[in-house]
Amino acid sequence: MKKKKAPTQRTERVLPTPEFLKKFDVEERQTERAGERRLYVTNQLWIDTYLKKGIIDYSQHLTAQKLLNLFRRAGRHQKVTMTFTKEPLLKGGEKGLNLDEGAFSDYNKLQRLMGRQSFSICRDVVCFNLSAKEWAIKNRRNIKASAEVFRISLDDLADAFKDLGL
Repeated sequence: MKKKKAPTQRTERVLPTPEFLKKFDVEERQTERAGERRLYVTNQLWIDTYLKKGIIDYSQHLTAQKLLNLFRRAGRHQKVTMTFTKEPLLKGGEKGLNLDEGAFSDYNKLQRLMGRQSFSICRDVVCFNLSAKEWAIKNRRNIKASAEVFRISLDDLADAFKDLGL
């Protein structure tokens, strides 16, 4: 005799606070499940803001998202912390971290293929969520041309992804 599955509990929907709504734009989108809708923040990252303002187009936004996913899969966003225990440290696989070694290799290949300045602005704006203006100030570049440099760098990034076959 088969056991009946226990019904799954549906959790109450958590809505954003008024302070959050003042800072970010939120829209409700349909999910793959029928009848289920989900709230998405549409301008949380600088690449989202640049897309909304028309500074970058949709294909450049997809390329930027591809770099961000590669960056996160490679484990580059994780902060290094120090421990004061005398026990030996475990490596990534033993610790249970889900790091993709292929992604780390592809990230480094992209970095070599694109060049220092072009990859620098892509990494800072896409991965570290700096604005193009902040990148220009940090690297002593022309502030007014920083958005155009970012657009050109995203085109270089798309070409690099094609060259690597990603």
